[in-house]
Amino acid sequence: MSDPYILGAPLGRWQTNCYAVGDRDLGRAVLVDPGETAESQALELLASVDATCEAILLTHGHLDHLWAVPELARALEVPVLLHADDRWLWDDPGAAFGAPPELLAQQFGLEWDPPTEYLRSVADRERLTLAGLTFDVVHTPGHTPGHVTYLGRELSRATVTFPLGEAEQGSEDVLFSGDLLFAGSIGRTDFPRGSMSDMLRSLAATVLPLEDDTLVLSGHGPDTTVGYERETNPYLRQAIEAHGAQP
Repeated sequence: MSDPYILGAPLGRWQTNCYAVGDRDLGRAVLVDPGETAESQALELLASVDATCEAILLTHGHLDHLWAVPELARALEVPVLLHADDRWLWDDPGAAFGAPPELLAQQFGLEWDPPTEYLRSVADRERLTLAGLTFDVVHTPGHTPGHVTYLGRELSRATVTFPLGEAEQGSEDVLFSGDLLFAGSIGRTDFPRGSMSDMLRSLAATVLPLEDDTLVLSGHGPDTTVGYERETNPYLRQAIEAHGAQP
């Protein structure tokens, strides 16, 4: 038996969605994108289901998604999974703004000290088995060169608790889309090393083949479904026009 769940909360000044995904029966979970204030709030999510964290999954290397990672990785002693093409942001998150490293301390009061000994690379089409669950990694450049999504498998029985969302139950596949896809929008591509052409290609290859009822839990904003976005999201329409409707 298994009792899967997804807990989510928007954290910090950028309201970045952090998720805890796990199985109550196993008492294990993973954290997805623990941003600012996750040092305490992600631990509260884990404590609420009496779960031990197995890993931290990062969709990409922007500061609002990895702010709390150094403290959490050291405290929990868990691997941090990030695509190699975003290693430059792990080393210097200020580079995302084209800013010198000292800006983090001056503007945000953050002394960046990444625990590289915990860093692990994930690759396109890699399958992860963590906390009794399966996640398929897909490399989705556009917002950043190393952006990935995590497709959680066999989560139709998962309970969903997320204050911004309407979903109470998961779907067979659940897309943790990071800043690839939002409800009604997509992540910005005007940051350093962003690319709209890559973004449209990633949307076409990653989102369009999914079933309409696939729940999408993104890096910012409320939940949505692939079917709703297929019908209403103008950027998915652009992706279809540029690359065709994917099978």
